[in-house]
Amino acid sequence: MLAQVVPLRFRVRLTTGVEDVGGLAGVCSHPSVWGHGFARRLIEATHDRFRDLGLRISTLTTSRNIRGYGVYLKQGYVDLAPFWQGVRRVTRRRNPGGYRLRRARQSDLSAIHRLYRTHTRRMLGWTERPEQSLAWALAKTHEYLDKYRIVLRDGDAVGYLRTRPGDGVTMEEVVAPNGRDFAAAVAIMEAKAKTGIATVNWITARADAHRFRRLGYSVDGPFPDTTMALSLVDEIRTAELPHLFGGTSGTFVQYPTDDF
Repeated sequence: MLAQVVPLRFRVRLTTGVEDVGGLAGVCSHPSVWGHGFARRLIEATHDRFRDLGLRISTLTTSRNIRGYGVYLKQGYVDLAPFWQGVRRVTRRRNPGGYRLRRARQSDLSAIHRLYRTHTRRMLGWTERPEQSLAWALAKTHEYLDKYRIVLRDGDAVGYLRTRPGDGVTMEEVVAPNGRDFAAAVAIMEAKAKTGIATVNWITARADAHRFRRLGYSVDGPFPDTTMALSLVDEIRTAELPHLFGGTSGTFVQYPTDDF
């Protein structure tokens, strides 16, 4: 194999409404053919296939630190929005009264989806996650839910989050429609932080960043991860895509669950 591209299809919410877009994943080429354009030509062929399917936009997630980022820029892709990280020095503290955290179970999938839909209803971008997506991921990887936690208030699920302490990530994708529940979820994770530092990964929406700042977090960036897009049709200019996806208004959202 000299090069590969995995074509995907997503439903996203734009300023113009909900629309299906193409996605590129697993883009790579063998080191022996770097610089010969194999990946570029394969991407262009995938763009043609997207057009045949009536898709007007192609998207991908990548890092500014890899060689491929320059390839995507040369093909016309643009960054949709900055990705931020948060950090706060914390001391050992008690969990807020009435709240607790537990590992997610398969029976929580519908609650996770409901909370996600409510939390993102005023946002743009990756807000249209299929209800079955977590079940599909769990069928492929039995440990998929290990990083998910359910936030309970008086026994009721009021939020969820992901945690990857082994990677230095205290929390990411903190989803709780109610601000008080959001603050409680963060406080519980801070109480679990063993290093005295709590970290938050992949903050994209301005509303989420504002919540973390109000809780004392320093939210900085952008960091290298990015989502890019390219218009495949004449009626949309690629330069308009950050606006269409909410990147210029601060309403763009993409959580790690939707990383591809």
